[in-house]
Amino acid sequence: MRRGIGLGLCLVGLTGGAAGAQAPPDDAPTRARRVEWKGPYFLLGLGVEGYTGKLAPNLDPGPSYGVIVGYRPNDYLGVEVGYSGGTSSLAVSESQSLGSPDLVRNGAQAAVTLGLSSLRLQPYVLAGIGVERYSVREGMFFQFFDDTGGYAPVGAGLRFQISPRLTAEVRGSYSFLFSQDFARAQDPGAGDGRYQGLLQIGGSY
Repeated sequence: MRRGIGLGLCLVGLTGGAAGAQAPPDDAPTRARRVEWKGPYFLLGLGVEGYTGKLAPNLDPGPSYGVIVGYRPNDYLGVEVGYSGGTSSLAVSESQSLGSPDLVRNGAQAAVTLGLSSLRLQPYVLAGIGVERYSVREGMFFQFFDDTGGYAPVGAGLRFQISPRLTAEVRGSYSFLFSQDFARAQDPGAGDGRYQGLLQIGGSY
């Protein structure tokens, strides 16, 4: 009888030890803290943008903003569409302009994102295509004009899952400009584009 009781206690101890070994402790390494990124999501962003090459001397960096709605079919791949806007002051002398003009940009874009991990802190890269409208506001500068053109953004970012429904991320991108007659006097080429940095916050469902 005692022998049977002792054997039973040994089996209980071994079972409990195995269960304890299978459950990761609270301080388990990051590998055990993978999260789910798939599903629909939205982001609101605010940051700064500026121009490079021949466009940079006449366009000061200014505020940038955007709204994104997207969907991830899995933890890595994402497809998104969104609105992107920005404002840049024209750095010109009074003799070159009438008033104090600035350049306002409003655009729509579609992009594909690729996550590089499925961890709670996930780096990613992106590429897309878009169309935008430029408007010279509050004055006139004779080297920039109202115009509609296209652009192709490429970039990278880092997103963090604050909770299963709340995320925050930083994103940097460079946009190649094409069919851009808003700056026809500068005749922009591949090296004359726009950089943008955004801090974004949003949710997933």
